[in-house]
Parts: sequence; C-alpha cells; structure tokens
Amino acid sequence: MQSDKELILYVDDEEKNLDSFKVIFRKEYNVKVANSADEGLAFMEKNDVSLVITDQRMPNMTGVEFLERIYGLYPDVVRVILTGYSDEEAIISAINKGKVFRYITKPWKKEELQQTIDYALDAYRLRHENKELMHKLSKANNELDEFVYRASHDLRAPVASVLGLINLSKEEWDVTKLKEYVDLKEKSVLKLDSLIKDIIQFSRNSHLRINTDEINFEELVKTSLDSLKHFQAAALIKKTFDINVKSPFISDQFRLEIILDNLISNGIRYANLDSDEPMLNIKIDSDQEKAIICVSDNGVGIDHEQKDKIFDMFYRGTDDNTGSGLGLYIVKETVDKLKGKITVKSSLKEGCEFTVTIPNQVQQ
Repeated sequence: MQSDKELILYVDDEEKNLDSFKVIFRKEYNVKVANSADEGLAFMEKNDVSLVITDQRMPNMTGVEFLERIYGLYPDVVRVILTGYSDEEAIISAINKGKVFRYITKPWKKEELQQTIDYALDAYRLRHENKELMHKLSKANNELDEFVYRASHDLRAPVASVLGLINLSKEEWDVTKLKEYVDLKEKSVLKLDSLIKDIIQFSRNSHLRINTDEINFEELVKTSLDSLKHFQAAALIKKTFDINVKSPFISDQFRLEIILDNLISNGIRYANLDSDEPMLNIKIDSDQEKAIICVSDNGVGIDHEQKDKIFDMFYRGTDDNTGSGLGLYIVKETVDKLKGKITVKSSLKEGCEFTVTIPNQVQQ
C-alpha cells in the first residue's frame, strides 16, 4: 500500500507513456496519472500532491504553462518537466516561470528519473519540515514576547503594592490599620509567589526532558491538596477523590504534578461558595495503556464563548485577578509534552469538568 506516502502526479497526453510510468513506479511510489493539464489541475483541487511530473508538449496547455499555473496555486508542490533535447527554450521558460526543481530529457531512463523523484520528495519533505519549524519558531517568539511583557507587568504590580503598603505602614500607628496593611501585603506576596511558581513551571516544562517515573496517583493528589490549604476557600470545599489503578503507570511525575496542581487550584479558586455544598472531585483511572484524570467542581463555570480561549497564555476567564492567567496554558503545554489530550465541559454557574488523558509510557 502506497497511500501513506507522498502523492506523485504524472501528466502526459499519451496513454502509453502514462501506462509505462504506472507500471514502472507503482511499487515504489503512490502514483496517479492524468492525460491533460486540465485533468491534472482538477485532480490537484481534491488531493494533496507532493510532486508533479509533466511532459512539455501537450495540447491546449504546455508543460511550462501547467507548471506556471501550479506554482501560483500550489507553491509547495515540487515540479519536474520532461522535455526533448531540442526544447532549450522550453527548459529556460520552465526554470523561469514554472520554477522547476529539475528537468529530464526524453526519452528518460528509469534510474535517472527515479533518482530525481527521490531527490524531489526529499526536497518536499524538507520544505514542509522547514515550514513547520518556522511556524513553531514564530509561535515561540510571539509567546516569548508576550510572556516577558505580561510577566514583568504582573510581577511589578504586587511588588509596587507591597512597597506602597510599607510606606503607609511607616506613618501609621493604629494597630488595626497596621494589621489591615499586613493582610494586604500577604495577599500581594501570595499573588507574587503564585506567579513565580507558574513561571518556574512554564520554564521547566519547556526545557526539561521527559522523565519516566512510576506514578503514585494517591500520593500526588494528597500532596497537591495539602499544598493548596492556604487558599481562603479551601476549607469550605468538600474534596473527594477516587483512584483506580489497574497496573503500574509510568510517566513524568513533575509534569503530572503541574497538571494536578493547576486543575485542583482552579477548582478551589473558582468555587461557588454560595452553593449549598461547594465540592471538588478528582477521579483517576489508569491501566496499561493510559491514565484518565478527571477534575470536576460545581463552581462558577466557564461561559460557552470563553471555552476556546481558556488555554491561551495569560487569559483570565473572570474578573478575579488573583490568578496569573498562566495556569491552564501551562496545563495544555504540559499535556502536549506528554503526548496526551485535555478536554473541558462547562456551563456558566454549573461548574467545570476537565478530563486529561495521558499515555502510559510503560508501553513505549
């Protein structure tokens, strides 16, 4: 089966040439043929073609004209033209207008054409890899610019608040007021600490290699819940967890801590304390293939229009500015690092349910 390989389109108005090309190369490549330039263009509208090989002398549209059309419509497609020895003008025109990768003189030899096809497909793959790398580099640069700007702003805000409160404290003798200033300074420092923690998680997740640890989910959940006791709402929320481990689970413990810490802290931070019983539930099922981590709450929820934005860097879904806006972005990046996926179900004022699926690396 060649369907998983790059698609080659061979265009020639002579049936015997089409048949010959198919017979010779059908085992090595995923080959399709067309008997005119118009048929070739129609085929390319519906299929992702990597390489086009065309004869020059065809009725209605020459090979050069065909390649020129392709260059305008599908610039990433690699183009090869077959010409006679006497078609020097066509060769020059193909190079200038059709931006051909290579030309082959007729009658062609299998070895020469096969080598050209291999080189052309390598060039196609390289173009796509470069394109993907450039896209990733551009994304990384844009995110870095935004990260530096927003992080520096969010770091300075609590520092400025603390400095202002210190100056007020120097001139205040009322004990009640001083205690109020201390409480406000504590809130600013906790916000600063939370942002620094997010920045550290972001950096370590981006640069550290993937570790393979045997995961104790119960211990991870308990540690995460214990570390979040300082949250004001934590004591008011009923927290339950249900863990079902069918076989040893191997993954990166540090990154799973990131995922659990952020999802659980979100459930606590955005709890609906006006409800009869604010709750947070963690359910984990794991087997030889994967772990499914579900963190649900009956908190303030997420508006339908915001669901596509919650994993964006520095996005805050509510007016509450206690969070950095990095948490869910870091969760998504971490899940991607572990080759997993994350989904969310939520409605405004009805809570959230985040489901994370992580592959078990014991299989790899």
